[in-house]
Amino acid sequence: MEHIEICYMSVVEMAEAVKSKQLSPVEIVDAILRRIEQLNPRVNAYCTLVAEDAREQARKAEAKLMRGEKLGPLHGVPVSIKDMIFTKGIRTTNGSKIYADFVPQQDAIAVERLKTAGAIILGKTNVPEFGWKGTCDNPLFGVTRNPWNLELTPGGSSGGAVASVASGMGPLAIGTDAGGSIR
Repeated sequence: MEHIEICYMSVVEMAEAVKSKQLSPVEIVDAILRRIEQLNPRVNAYCTLVAEDAREQARKAEAKLMRGEKLGPLHGVPVSIKDMIFTKGIRTTNGSKIYADFVPQQDAIAVERLKTAGAIILGKTNVPEFGWKGTCDNPLFGVTRNPWNLELTPGGSSGGAVASVASGMGPLAIGTDAGGSIR
């Protein structure tokens, strides 16, 4: 399967491909990371990428699969997390210089549940500073662009999450919505 086909699989298709051993978590993560490497310099959806950790998570997920252990519903599926949601050991900046070096010591409950379900964390997606704007740019990481037209915005506070999924830089992204940013 071509890497671009993997990048545009749905979450359901991807999880089934892992469980049926048609694709390995390592193949999936490698394909997605390759796509991120190609597109993120222009789109700027990801502000923090944890590529080596994601590869390690994928190797562990593959070993668990090969041992026949019980799998969660998202086993081997990559996910990105909005840069306002706490991720243990991965910086969470809220798009602000004030929190440029903040690294939470615990996961938000949503992140904890994703990990329990077997998802593989790729990194954090860009946000406007503190999520308070209808466009996605901030003083730390700059502008996130709409992958279909780089002159346009992907929208408000979950703009990085939206751009990552729309461009095949991950099948699943966790965002939040107070006024329509993921709708």
